[in-house]
Amino acid sequence: MDRPDHAEDDDAFVRHLDSLGVPHPYGSADARRIGLDRNTEEGALIAFSSSLRAANPRHRAVAWVLLAAFGLPALFTLLRLAEMMAGALLP
Repeated sequence: MDRPDHAEDDDAFVRHLDSLGVPHPYGSADARRIGLDRNTEEGALIAFSSSLRAANPRHRAVAWVLLAAFGLPALFTLLRLAEMMAGALLP
């Protein structure tokens, strides 16, 4: 069990890793606070996406693929809802 006085040390260590650009089990301090680490599905996605570096062209390509994978279904859903609403409003 973690003692409260170690929480500050852990936070400082994670901030230090972030400043160096070193990947760590937690994608962000917020993810760590709510218990999302690499061992959870959502936490693994956060950790993976936070380890991508914009200077690397392959990392940029992966980021665009992730954006399409998560953004296009949401866009299609919104378009479908707009179509349904327009159909309900127009005779």
